[in-house]
Amino acid sequence: MHVFALGTLVLVAALLLFKPRFALIPAAVFAFLFLAGLFRPCLQFFLPVICRGRRDRPLAALTFDDGPDPATTPFLLKLLAEHSVKAAFFVSGEKAEKHPELIREILGRGHEIGNHTYGHDVFLMLRRRAVVEREVARCQEVLSKHGIRPLAFRPPVGITSFGLFGILLRQGLFCAGYGVRPADYGNRRLGGLSLRIVRRIKAGDVILLHDAAPGADFDTGRWLAEVKAVIEGTANRGLKTAPLSEVLQRSVMESLRAGCDEPPDSVRFFCDALADRYDEEQEHVLFSRVRRAEEKRFAERIGMFLPPSASVLEIGAGTGRFTLPLSERCRTVLAVDPSPRVLRLLESKARERGAGNIDTFSGRLGELPPRDPFDMVCSFSSFEYVADLEKLLLQIRPFLKEGGILYFITARRSGLRFFAQVGNAMRQGIWMHARSRRRVAGMLKRAGFSPVSLSSFGPRTAIAGGSLLEAAARKQDGSPRDFS
Repeated sequence: MHVFALGTLVLVAALLLFKPRFALIPAAVFAFLFLAGLFRPCLQFFLPVICRGRRDRPLAALTFDDGPDPATTPFLLKLLAEHSVKAAFFVSGEKAEKHPELIREILGRGHEIGNHTYGHDVFLMLRRRAVVEREVARCQEVLSKHGIRPLAFRPPVGITSFGLFGILLRQGLFCAGYGVRPADYGNRRLGGLSLRIVRRIKAGDVILLHDAAPGADFDTGRWLAEVKAVIEGTANRGLKTAPLSEVLQRSVMESLRAGCDEPPDSVRFFCDALADRYDEEQEHVLFSRVRRAEEKRFAERIGMFLPPSASVLEIGAGTGRFTLPLSERCRTVLAVDPSPRVLRLLESKARERGAGNIDTFSGRLGELPPRDPFDMVCSFSSFEYVADLEKLLLQIRPFLKEGGILYFITARRSGLRFFAQVGNAMRQGIWMHARSRRRVAGMLKRAGFSPVSLSSFGPRTAIAGGSLLEAAARKQDGSPRDFS
């Protein structure tokens, strides 16, 4: 959306100079798309929205918004059990707080729960970001009392906004849309509801329904008959009504560990979402020059710093772009990454290549169980995600043997890099950190490392040097405080 807005602004400015009478046309197109993006989340104008699963799998998902409601939800749960159907319930935090017994019953019957904000304000996305984030976070808090953390979010009445992506990343949520909507207006229009769905449904579709009664005179029996007809009609189309997580092939919620109150990891969440196209994205024209330069430098230089028969810890391993070549040069590699989905892809590649010396760990470095120190710790274009690199360097130090090597490639600060950072923040909702050679040298010394090599390389312009920074440093004896 930001890139499109900038392009529209440039086009309007150009037309004002040369063809003023046409200047309003791109502005009008942008305004139309902006309004359409508000009400049609699957256009993905403001943020990535997952609206359906793969078309080559004969599955469809049933989802219900706006509950739980004691007038409808218990009867719906009974109907779903009779047909052995698992659904996803996008619940209002306020209603979940009022009816905790219904949340317990939904979970007890094996259904999934998503976040639908706390108060279901239909104008929520037009309000300040702080208000939106508070509504999302409050619903998460209510549901955490039931031992779960929703990973899927659906905005009230399907309205999205330009600030929503960053909020969802911070809360550890993805936006779950829908492909088939019967226009039931919150169960105010039941006539022909099932027909409107069944005639349109295809493999991979996500069906939107509601399990809230719009008034005291709501005809629950008629509504249940329509839901039953949707289930039976879906089966008659040769489709299985499956859990939303199975259709989308990603988790909709997760169980909370006892006593776990850690904030969601937006980096892990983004990488999880990107996992299936991670390698494809790395080859994108916007990144390929940087990736090629990084791979070339790795091939040329790693042998200079990698001891024979070394044990290596790789931080931010991804799908194994460097892990697999490392495994051919050393005794063992422990690949650490925040994303379990990305690591599963790495493990699959390792099995295909017969690389039996690779272990993986999903989580933060501080969660890594105690183990023997490594000969080398390395990282490739993952420290950009770290806001406090000096703190991470201090965490790395105990994992290295005395005299062991820390080797990493990261983003170098430059004018060119700044524009890349802005673009990435628009795309991911995460600010990527770039650092100067002088700053990295200072952090290494304060953390107890003696820099061996610090150099810039990679794509450059006339006004900027290389956009990447290579650092190699050796762990010094004694405490980090000796290097103040």
